[in-house]
Amino acid sequence: MNNFYNFDVIIDRRNTFSAKWNVDNDIIPMSVADMDIPAPQIMIDELEKFNRLGIYGYTELPADYYKIISDYIFEQYHYSILSEKIVFCPRIIQAISIYIRAFTKETDGICILSPSYSPILNTIKLNDRKLYKCPLLYENRKYRIDFNLLEECFEHSKVFVLISPHNPTGTIWNKEVLIEIINLAKKYNVFIISDDVHADFTLTNNSHYLISSLDEWVANHSMICLSPAKTFNIPGLEIANLIIENKEIREKFIKEMMALGIHNPNYFSIPAIISLYKYCTDWVIYLKEYIKNNKKIVKEFFNEYIPLLDITESDGTYLLWINYKKLSINENELAYWINNLSRVKVSLGSEFGKEGDGFFRMNVAMPREKLLEALNRIKNGFCLLNNREI
Repeated sequence: MNNFYNFDVIIDRRNTFSAKWNVDNDIIPMSVADMDIPAPQIMIDELEKFNRLGIYGYTELPADYYKIISDYIFEQYHYSILSEKIVFCPRIIQAISIYIRAFTKETDGICILSPSYSPILNTIKLNDRKLYKCPLLYENRKYRIDFNLLEECFEHSKVFVLISPHNPTGTIWNKEVLIEIINLAKKYNVFIISDDVHADFTLTNNSHYLISSLDEWVANHSMICLSPAKTFNIPGLEIANLIIENKEIREKFIKEMMALGIHNPNYFSIPAIISLYKYCTDWVIYLKEYIKNNKKIVKEFFNEYIPLLDITESDGTYLLWINYKKLSINENELAYWINNLSRVKVSLGSEFGKEGDGFFRMNVAMPREKLLEALNRIKNGFCLLNNREI
């Protein structure tokens, strides 16, 4: 690996207003889903050119913006989409909330698979919609959808929010699963919002499919949410793009965005996404291999030192979803072990709904030296928890 793709560089993110690193100085955070790996140097250099101007004025999307996005979608997901059917929105969670507010009414049912990314759960509840959770089935370290339960949820729902690949489990929904979801959506006339923010992190041969690419009806009854935020580690720049193929829905959505004062992208977000989508896709290939090896290291480490931890088998994301039920400890004891004794911060399962009980989520998108330090801390904390020699 050459210096251009050196993912081992350790960056001190303390005192940078980082949500992830807003912790005590002796803690290693593996919680918030951003990476401790710098974005591609090509993008950094491009933003530096804009920074040197010293003027941070209002922005407009360039004429070729949506063509660049549609080209990337075709290159990565083999889906040909007209530029006019893509809509800019700063954040995916904003887009989900805007759709809920504009196209549903209070007490309307919204279905989601659980465990689930908590901000989506919260936006459904805070908008006073009725949340229907379809618990995923956990068997042999894998998750699958109970389609009988999903059908029961769809019977009462107007919208289904799909997280694909799934957060926190890392599951990539294969084509057969997506087609079953499609059939139920058509049967009960359920609109699909698909959050595909982790779409570029496929770490096996299992392909990621945009659900709208598989069925014409779904293409006309869906909003697909995409962003470079996870892929290139730029969530703070706040840029996302939505595929809304239904013209009537698209125009109403844009009107609602304008009514909320959402326009003029972040000054740095436009040059960032253009440089990333045009020139940095090879960087992602190397990064995915690095993340894949990080996951392998964690699995081998726990198999050797804490074999009662079961790591969920997954094909995507830089997150690990870990089952600690065999340890016969509760979540408070887990937090005491990892957060207090080990001085490592992970995301507790309860943050993802009650279906997350007995699990925790670990972000492994970090330089390997830091990863190994965190793992050894967890091992040593486990020994202290059990009054064993370190």
